[in-house]
Amino acid sequence: MWSAALELAFWNFGAQGLINAGLLFSPAARASFLTQTSVVMTPLISALAGERVKSSVWGGCALALFGLGLISTSHSPATTDAAVDLASAFTDDAIASSSQRALMTASEVATASSLNRGDFMILAGALSWSTYIFRTSSVAKSYSELDLQFSKNVLLAVMYFGWFLTTAVTSLLAAAASASTSLPSLLASGTWMEALAPLWSGWASLPVWVLLAYSAVGPGAVADLLQQSGQKEVSASESNIILCFESLFAAVCAFVFLGEVSSAKEMTGGLFIVMAAILASK
Repeated sequence: MWSAALELAFWNFGAQGLINAGLLFSPAARASFLTQTSVVMTPLISALAGERVKSSVWGGCALALFGLGLISTSHSPATTDAAVDLASAFTDDAIASSSQRALMTASEVATASSLNRGDFMILAGALSWSTYIFRTSSVAKSYSELDLQFSKNVLLAVMYFGWFLTTAVTSLLAAAASASTSLPSLLASGTWMEALAPLWSGWASLPVWVLLAYSAVGPGAVADLLQQSGQKEVSASESNIILCFESLFAAVCAFVFLGEVSSAKEMTGGLFIVMAAILASK
């Protein structure tokens, strides 16, 4: 079981890590659309693996991708301003400024036609996510949800800690070089915490911890258990289409909790996703 958990953890880590890293170089609106290409990659992977993908599923993938494209390219100035305000509330001025630069309007994204390294990282992340969904369908029936997902998340925690440790050491070495001192001297001086502070400026914020706890329990552990359970009965390609409903759920939550009203373009995109799910289930 641990070998299956390690494989799933690897693909999950690749998906989240590459997409997050890609956002450092790519505008958020374009990244949002590029990540949704996984809805097409999943049936391609299934077909290459020798599985039969129904024509209705291919049609559903096309409809879902089109609907997601409508949703991800519909960004109003009000939404952008709200996102910048939220970033400013939980981060320092430097990070808030970075978030503001990352949030581009749809018109700005349209002018940025050339692909950069961030775009390729995000596409690689989408491919990793598609592979994760495909492999989950392959191993879902062989192991219990609780055992496999617990093992996967333990291994994921080790991978993320390794990433953090590598970044921390790199930051400390850079700070020592900037101060023209050695690493032991930097550690002895007590200024090493200043060098590590930018890695997570919100560590002392209670709302940040609450959001992290919710993310770990809800979208993390519970969602993983339900996804594996569902993929015992549903193919990988159909699963990916169903997972596109995440965009619709986000719109509903935005309306209920933030009072945001979806645009006609976003509603049309949501309609295409619903049509995609209906078509793929036939």
